[in-house]
Amino acid sequence: MNKPLLNDKLEYPHDDVLAKYLGKTKIIWDEFVAHLSSTFNSMSLEWNYYNDGKAWLCKLVHKKKTVCWISIWDQYFKVTFYFTDKNTDDIKLLKIDPAWINKYLSNKSIGKLKPLTTEVKTKKVLAGIYELIKYKSK
Repeated sequence: MNKPLLNDKLEYPHDDVLAKYLGKTKIIWDEFVAHLSSTFNSMSLEWNYYNDGKAWLCKLVHKKKTVCWISIWDQYFKVTFYFTDKNTDDIKLLKIDPAWINKYLSNKSIGKLKPLTTEVKTKKVLAGIYELIKYKSK
């Protein structure tokens, strides 16, 4: 099973570290972070090292609520949202890739939460992620 990168507890994921792992997709990361700062300026990105997964993860936080989780992989990053069953009808109506919706519907719940994960390798997926951030932050 693949694991996210950023496994060194002592190596904080600052800009140079992210560039090393993201490679060509670092420009997409920078655009993502800039868009969050300008459009979702009440939210913040928080990096933490988690011993259970032995990796640094980033969470996007709105007030005290976690909107999504971000993990760094080899040449890309993943964004994961967690929803409850009551969100399913709304998610079906969002303007996001239908493949994401189908994958979400087929995912197994983890406790009361069901994940919706997307890999960010191109800029075109960012619009769907922003839709999910808007929905989740309401």
